[in-house]
Amino acid sequence: MLMFFIADLARDPNLQAAFSEDPERVMAHAGLSDEQQALLRTRDPKRIADAVAKEIERLPMQSVDPVANWIGPVLHVTAIEPSGGVQGHEVKTVVYGTFFESTMTCSLVQGPTVISGVVSNVVTGQNSRMDVRFNLANALPGPYGVRAKSRRAESTLPRAFEVKRARQTPA
Repeated sequence: MLMFFIADLARDPNLQAAFSEDPERVMAHAGLSDEQQALLRTRDPKRIADAVAKEIERLPMQSVDPVANWIGPVLHVTAIEPSGGVQGHEVKTVVYGTFFESTMTCSLVQGPTVISGVVSNVVTGQNSRMDVRFNLANALPGPYGVRAKSRRAESTLPRAFEVKRARQTPA
C-alpha cells in the first residue's frame, strides 16, 4: 500500500537514502503499482494525500471498539447518476458513496449557489447510496459539486453534476 511505503520512507533514514539515490528501484522493490509510482513522480502533495486517503477509506474497519477504529469510517461521495439535468426541471438522482447515515442531506453547490435536494431511501454502510430529487427551476447552467452531509461529516464531489440550459422552442 502506498500509505505504508510513505510511512516507512518518513521513518527510515536508510530507506530515505536509498530512495534519494535510486527512487525507481526502491519503488519497484516496495511493490508499488505503476500508477502509484507515477503518482509519486508527480511530487504533488495533494494528489498523493488524496490517494492515501482513498486507501484509508478502503481499510476494513469492523470493530465496535472506538480505539480499534481510531480512523473511523469516512463519509465520501463517489458518484451521482444521472450526472446532469435540465434547467427548469426536476431531476431524480442516485448519489453513491461510503458511510452515509440515515439522516443525510444532499445539495448541489456552485460557488455561493446551493440547491438543496430531497433525500430518501438512504442505504448506510461502506457501500452507501441515497435517492435525491433536485428542483432545477432556478438553477444556473453549469457544473455543480455534489455535497452530502451527515450529523458528523460532509463530503463534496466537485463538478460532478451539470445543469444544462433549457432548449428554447421557436415561436
